[in-house]
Formats: sequence, structure tokens, C-alpha cells
Amino acid sequence: MARTPLRPDDPTRIGHYRLTARLGSGGMGVVYLGVSWDGAQVAIKVLRPELAGDQEFRHRFGREVAALVQVKGVCTVRVIEADSQSSTPFVVTEYAAGPSLSEYIDKYGSVGPEMLFGLATGLAEALTTIHAAGIMHRDLKPSNIILTDVGPKVIDFGIARRQDTRGVTKTGMMIGSLGFMAPEQISGRPGPEADIFAWGVTVAYAATGRSPFGAGNSHSILYRIMYGDPDIASVPDSLLPLVEASLAKDPQSRPTAQQLLDRLTSASSRSGNVNDTPTQVILARTWQSGSHSSLPPASRPAAPNPAPARRPAAPAPWPHAASSAAAPSAAASSAAVAATEMPTADQPAAAAPVPSPSPAPEKIPVGRRMATIAASALVAMRLRRPSRQEERKR
Repeated sequence: MARTPLRPDDPTRIGHYRLTARLGSGGMGVVYLGVSWDGAQVAIKVLRPELAGDQEFRHRFGREVAALVQVKGVCTVRVIEADSQSSTPFVVTEYAAGPSLSEYIDKYGSVGPEMLFGLATGLAEALTTIHAAGIMHRDLKPSNIILTDVGPKVIDFGIARRQDTRGVTKTGMMIGSLGFMAPEQISGRPGPEADIFAWGVTVAYAATGRSPFGAGNSHSILYRIMYGDPDIASVPDSLLPLVEASLAKDPQSRPTAQQLLDRLTSASSRSGNVNDTPTQVILARTWQSGSHSSLPPASRPAAPNPAPARRPAAPAPWPHAASSAAAPSAAASSAAVAATEMPTADQPAAAAPVPSPSPAPEKIPVGRRMATIAASALVAMRLRRPSRQEERKR
């Protein structure tokens, strides 16, 4: 995430932390890079001064703090400290080092298939953890996803709220980011399914470097989200069925975060570390195959002939995925339904990898082979030569 110098009106200390730079800002506050007493770097989000006296915004910030404390996942940031009652409310989280997904796309254009599968799995794990805590993110987008060395990290719960809390926004007020909002967010009645829609948009965006609902003015983008078909033809086959299902207009037709994670990790095998989660297993296999961080220094030679990363198996098509083609025939529909069923004992989930053939024996020239045989015979004769005591007995 890009750092910028502190401005003259920025604080230099918050609580026990010294502020060193700005990391970003949003509608509710500013995020700073801070240093704790032991020298560790942290991210500190501070509520805007003009909003600190507004009880509605202060209440929302307090709810954000309570939500963050509950979220503890592989691909979410950890809360270290929070204070929503002081004159300057703030929340301190671990600092996730790395570029944001939007910065990565600006530099590289898109995300490769292997790394994209790890990204999709990590985001599904993050949403599963968030939803399990009874909250929603409501603003999942590339700038809120940090690409660290070990996987993606979802940050900024600035507009998170509990799922059982309704009527937080005023009539006609949309909370979210243009291009990543679900149809029900536009109409003002979002639920956790809106995060799934944002997951699909984000994965499609990472695969191609452009929004599946195109560009243009806000009205045309919102109209395409509400009524148009997304452009997801370039999404890899391993992710296309799930992205298509996640972008369904009807929220009830989308998979849940847990269902997404189960599909993405269904073909993963356990690693040597029994404590690794299925998400960590997939990230260990796919994440390092992408150049999400800076290139290695010139003094560090690349490993010769690196082994290619194992391509993730494509999940089965989602049962409720909307098809952009014409309605299939009854026979085709039956085949599609059968394809989504879980494999039986006679039908494994994925074909076992074909073992590599044994290397062919080395061909030795005839002359060298005869010389080797003769030398071996001579050594054998010497080994069988009788000792001097045996010769005297004879």
C-alpha cells in the first residue's frame, strides 16, 4: 500500500503509537502507518475530526471495532487495540505489507491463473470468517485487498455493520464503491449476499484488469449492474462457474461464502503441516507462482528449471449459475445437474496424477563397455588369487 508523508494538520501520536506516514483515507477516517513501543509497524484508523462529534458516525465506528475484534482469519487483519470512546476514536490492526490489488493491476495489468485461484480462495476464506462473525464487509474492492507475501489480506471494515441491524443508511443513500456494488446495494437493501457479488466482480476484475460491467459514467455502470450481463468470458475455467453464480442478479441464487470456500478447496490435499487450513494449502501451492511483490534482486540468481505449479482443479458448475446462452434442453439440463453432484466412491473428485516415467538407462559405447568388463574380470582374478601360505601348502 502506498505511503505518503504526514500532512501539517495530521497528529503525530495516537495512544501509545507514533505515526510515521499516511496509508489512505476514506469516508469515515484516515489510515496511518504507526510504530508501537517495541518497534513493530501497525495500521491505525482514526475517525475524522468532523465526524467524531456525530453520534451516528461514532456509533458506526464503535460497531466497526466490535466487528473487527470478532474477525480472526487467515486472510483478514488482526485487531491489536481499539478505543471508540475517546475524543479521537481509533482502531489499531496489524500492518499488512504489500501492494493493494488495484496497485498490482495498475502495474501488471492482470493476475495470472495460478495466483488468481489463490486470490479467489483467500477472499472466500476472508468473507467466510467475516460472515461467521455475523457482520458484512460491504465494500470489498481491489483497494481494500493487500497482496502480502503469504496471501491476500482483506482490510478496511469502515462500513461494516451487523447483519441483524437494518435501516442504518438513510433513504436513497448507497454504501459501497461504484462498479463493485450488488444490485440490492443500489436499491438500498443489501445483505451478506452483496459481499459475494463483490467477490465475483473482484475476481473477474483481477483476471482481466477491467470491470466486468465496463466503464463510463455512473448511471450507465449502475444500469448494467442492475440489468446487464457481465463480461466474464476471459475468467479461467477453474473459476468461471463460481464467478458466474456469484454475479446472479437474485441474491438468493448466489452461493454463500462457505459454499464458495468449500468448492475452491475441495480438490486440495493436506500439506505436511497438519495445522495448515485448506486455504493455506492452496496459497502455498499457488501464491508464490505469481509475481505479486517486487522482483528478486539481481544478485540473487533464479533457481534453474523451477518445477511448474500444479494447476488447480476446476470446481463443478454451480447449480444456480445463470447462463447467458439460450435455455438448454432437458437432456442437457440433466447432464448439468449430474455434473454438480458430489463424486461417489466409484467416481473420484479428481484423477490421480500420472507418475513421471522412469529415465531411460544410459547407453554405454561398446568399446568402453568391453574395457569395463575386462577391468572387472582382472579385479576378480586378483581377489581370487591364493595367499602365500596356501601356495606353500601346495
